[in-house]
This record gives sequence, C-alpha cells and structure tokens, in this order.
Amino acid sequence: MNKQITDKEFRNQICSIKSIAVTGFRWSGTPQLLLRLIRKEFDASGEPNGLTIMFTSSATDPGLDHLAHPDLLACSFGSYYGSIPEIRKLVQENKIKGYSLPQGQLSLLFREIGRGSPGLISKVGMDTYVDPRLSGGKLNNKTIEDVIDIISIDNVKYLFYKSKPVEAALIRGSIADKFGNISMMNEPVKTEFLSMAQAARSSQGKIFVQVSELSNNKLSPNIIDLPSHLVDGFILTEDIENDHRHTNKYTIHEGLLSNGDYKNEIKNENNDPLYKQQIGLRALKELSAKSNVILGQGVPEIVGVYARQSPEKFHDVLTFMESGVIGGIPERRPDFGVAFDPSAFLTQDNQFVGFNGGHIDMAILSFAQFDSKGNVNVSVLGDDYFGCGGYIDICHRVKKILFVGAFTAKGLELLKDKSELSIKNEGKIIKAVQSVDEITFSPKLQKKLGHKILIITERCVFEIKNDQVFLVEISKGINLERDILNQMEFEPVLSDNLQIYPL
Repeated sequence: MNKQITDKEFRNQICSIKSIAVTGFRWSGTPQLLLRLIRKEFDASGEPNGLTIMFTSSATDPGLDHLAHPDLLACSFGSYYGSIPEIRKLVQENKIKGYSLPQGQLSLLFREIGRGSPGLISKVGMDTYVDPRLSGGKLNNKTIEDVIDIISIDNVKYLFYKSKPVEAALIRGSIADKFGNISMMNEPVKTEFLSMAQAARSSQGKIFVQVSELSNNKLSPNIIDLPSHLVDGFILTEDIENDHRHTNKYTIHEGLLSNGDYKNEIKNENNDPLYKQQIGLRALKELSAKSNVILGQGVPEIVGVYARQSPEKFHDVLTFMESGVIGGIPERRPDFGVAFDPSAFLTQDNQFVGFNGGHIDMAILSFAQFDSKGNVNVSVLGDDYFGCGGYIDICHRVKKILFVGAFTAKGLELLKDKSELSIKNEGKIIKAVQSVDEITFSPKLQKKLGHKILIITERCVFEIKNDQVFLVEISKGINLERDILNQMEFEPVLSDNLQIYPL
C-alpha cells in the first residue's frame, strides 16, 4: 500500500486529534511542514482545537510556535520553553495549561506509553521543582492536574511520571519508500522518533512523518529506522529551505552527518565577552584526558570549542549532547544540539539512559542562581520561565558537575591587564542568593554519591559539599570583600587553602 499522503489528506485526518507528540531539537528533527499545516487548517476551519502538545526538547523557528493560539492549544507538556517564546507567553499569561518536566524522563515516558505501562518510575527529579512535594512541574495557576506522584518500593521513595495518551505523533525523517518505511540517515539528530511512534500506536493513535526524499525502490532493511507498520502516512517536503533544514544556520551541511575532517568549522571565540572567555578557559582546566563530558547551552558551549582548539591535549575527550549526538565539535546557539564531525548518533531516549545511569564523567552546565545550601536554579529568570530541558537528568548521577556562568548578571564588564582582572562595570543582578527562586538542581543525591560540584565564574570558584558553599579560588586582581562577598546574599565558607587563579 502506498502511504504517501497529500497536505489536504493530512489536514483532514488531524482535525479531530486532541493530543500530539512532536519530535525536534530546535530546528533539527523538527517537522516544520506538519506543524505549519496544522496551523493552516486551524486558521481555515477552527480545527483541531483544545490540543495537548507533548515534546521533549522544543521544536523551534517557529516549530511548536506555529500552534501558539489559546483556542488551538489547551495544554503544553514538555521540558524546555526557552526557544518557544509564543507558547511560553501563553503559559505565563495563564491562557493554557503548562508543565515543565525533565527532558530525559519525558523521552523515556514515551517508551512506557509505547509498551502500555501506566507510567515511569524514577528518582530523577527528586528534591527539584518537579517533585510533587514542591510544584510538580506545574507552570501556572491554570495547571492543577498532578502528573507526578510519590510512590514507595521496598520503603524507598520514587517519582512516578504518569502516562498520557498520544493520539498522533508528528515525526521528521529523511527518506521514505512508497510503503512507508522511513530512514533517518540524513538527519543531524535522531530524536526519540521510535518511542513516540510506538506511544501513538499503543494509544490507538496515528503516526505522520515528513520526509525530504522519496525512494523509487523499497529501502534496504539496514537503513530503515521507522518501519512501515508504524507509519500511517508520510508527506514529501517540497520546500527544504523553509520546512526541512538541518539547522537554523544550515539548510544542508554534510559535516553534521559524518565523521570527516571539519576542523575548519571551529569558531574563533575572541568575539565573546571577556567574562565568558575567562570562565571557559578556567573550566577547561577541569577537563581530563579520556573523559566523557556533557556540554550544556550557553557558556558551556565555549568550553567545547576551546577543547577542540587544543587537539593534542583533548583529542580523546568525548562530548555528549542531550540530542543524542556523540563526539565531534558541538555547535553553539542557535544550532545547539548538533556537532561537526560526530562520532555517533543515539536516539534521545537512549542517550538519557546513559546519563541517568551514571555513564558520564563530567557535566558542564550554566546557572542562573545558586544559594547557601548549594541549590541551583536555571529554569526561571525573574518573571520569565524557561524550564529545565535535560538539566535535571544530566545532574542526576554524573560524577563531576561544573556550573559555569557570570557571577552577576545584566551589565557585567571586565578589564584585563596581563594576568590580573578588574571589574569595569558590575552586573545589576546578584546570582548568589540566600534562596533560589526555583530548585532545578539539588545537591542531596550527589552528597550521598560523593560527587564533586564546582561553581566556576569569571572572578572566583566555589565548591558545594556537605550542604555548604565553599569559596576555593579567586581570580588574580579581584578584591575578596568588594568584588565577591559584597555581591552575595550569603557568606560562603572560606577554604583553608584559598587559591589565586592563574596559579
């Protein structure tokens, strides 16, 4: 049976749907055409309406924001909202329900839905804002339903993430044959397409796929990623530039697909503000040979690039990304999630199995606030909500965590004379607070495991241990009282072996 369908056939089939799951990591893997067609149908007929959207990492530019209308959407059920500003606005204005749950747990929840399980049992998220004893991941007053419970097994407490029905899965693939077999061979990320498709099938839902190429022959089984029995219909994308780009910056780039020689893609980071350069270089000192490292968004991206600029020292450091990409030269925003010269691809859910299982040596992550107990916030900034993305999953059992970022926010400028730093303009917002606005990271689990936690800024380094924050290092030229202690809402413990950087 030929499973290729037209735009109109897709629009007709999607009208009665009430819940959809959508692949995509920013631009990569995002079914832009399918999302655009849903919005086109809604604008024309008012259907579908009252949708619940389910996603792990948000599909962007505009991606999920195609659906940003209070009558079209009823609920957003995902992880990261930083790249979908229109939906974030609807949530913040209390016009739709909204949840932010850990990216990895959501990707694994699709597996559970796919096998007919009532939900996912996990310790990931305990003592953070997704814990039902705190907010349970609810983002506004309109959101009242509990989607996470506390359960006990052998007197040990766990979080129970409840399954939800998936009436349709919207997936992006590369090549289809007329039977509906799909290959992902030209996609720079794999997402969790298979788990989503199986979740839809177990929910008696539909699976729709957008592809960029149609094969005249049946695809070889060794390149089929999504078999035809899990596909109800596929649409051939005609406009690659607008609907099926590799990333925001690149329509197509072979360097994102293969392990070749793309060293020329390393960017010169001298254009970054001095404080970012300082943080990146200091964090680089924590990398060791033959280590597996996770890089987050923001300043952590710089660390990855700096490492690749010293291949003689860091050639055997293997980088991991939430998207499932392993190795290579990680790209920076707006294309975070892909890498040049990658070593391997995993689906996102399989990548997070390794993260949750403690397979990674070090994580380098951003922070917005930290407090006197060592809690870290990255999910909410003032009145703006971003969500956790993969942050909570990554921190769960990684052996060493570097939280990197500016010591203060909004307006920070540095001066550097030889090896000495000075503050030209201090940031207006204090980030070392008495109590964080929201707990995205709690050090309680790492305390039990004995893992090392550092906070690295442009002017000083802290270590979190034993429910205390220790000041362990000051940058040369920085005044302890004026530049550090007076810019904190609490007093850290001064290390008995306080170091001056650079040593």
